Amino acid sequence: MRPKILVTRKISDDAEIILKKEFEVTLNLEDKPYTYDELIQLVNQYDGIISSSFDKLDKNFFDNLNGRLKVIGHVGVGYDNINIQSAKEKNIKVSNTPNVLNDAVAEITMLLILASSRRIGEAYNLVKTNTWKNRKPDITKLMVGNEVTGKTLGIIGMGRIGQIVADRAKAFKMKIIYHNRNKLPEALEKDATYFSDLKSMLPNCDYISLHTPATPDTINIINEETLKLFPKHSVFVNTSRGSTVDDDALIEVLQNKKIYGAGLDVFNNEPNLDKRYLELDNCFVLPHIGSATHETRLAMSMLAINNLRRFFSNKPLISEVV
Repeated sequence: MRPKILVTRKISDDAEIILKKEFEVTLNLEDKPYTYDELIQLVNQYDGIISSSFDKLDKNFFDNLNGRLKVIGHVGVGYDNINIQSAKEKNIKVSNTPNVLNDAVAEITMLLILASSRRIGEAYNLVKTNTWKNRKPDITKLMVGNEVTGKTLGIIGMGRIGQIVADRAKAFKMKIIYHNRNKLPEALEKDATYFSDLKSMLPNCDYISLHTPATPDTINIINEETLKLFPKHSVFVNTSRGSTVDDDALIEVLQNKKIYGAGLDVFNNEPNLDKRYLELDNCFVLPHIGSATHETRLAMSMLAINNLRRFFSNKPLISEVV
């Protein structure tokens, strides 16, 4: 008998075709989110699930399982929505989908740097609302932003994505400095300058790009204290996790023009982000689309499937979390 698999949200069409050939599958073709209680009831009928970051798999979720579920193939790099300790206690394997989205997230990072610097949100709205014609032509003020070329980019978290962002930024002749838990080998640094102390790096940045996972150490790493060290002309970009930012502190410095701007693709409590962000002209926001390319979403879906394949073939998972 083939293992029964529940797919909690819509995944790539090609991946669904492959999945149906190898497993007994329940797909979510309408991409309608299951409620928390619905998901708990459903999961107890399956041997494995392919989950998304929208699924809340907390301690209570695992405590209500009947013992049938054996593996979770999570589509996403971050897995802070899953109580890993509870999964481990229930002997349930969990995998994620790292690395296959690195290029896509790096692209969005560069987009946010450029959009925030050149006031793209404001400029787009000026045309979209048909109010451009009402603005006085002014070569010193009208949609005048900051150049990126030749500026200093500070990267917090110089992992795979951070390194790709550094490579992309060099096309704009940007100087790269970074803060990481450990200094990278020279071959990976590629002339970037290492700062062991975050606070000593921040005053040297024209742009700050955050690329850390969600861990107890990175919660609110961007806070009132660190934001005081940002230069007034600086731009902050976040494509990592919303939990890395203290919203009150960031919104306060943006409202009072203590930094130039921000570009955000991730938020606390998303999709219910703090509405104050939407009122800021100097904050360019996106709906967590860092990995949203056809190529990347297919690769993420396939990696989740391949982890399930290996589990049910009694082989080590490709990207095991626990």
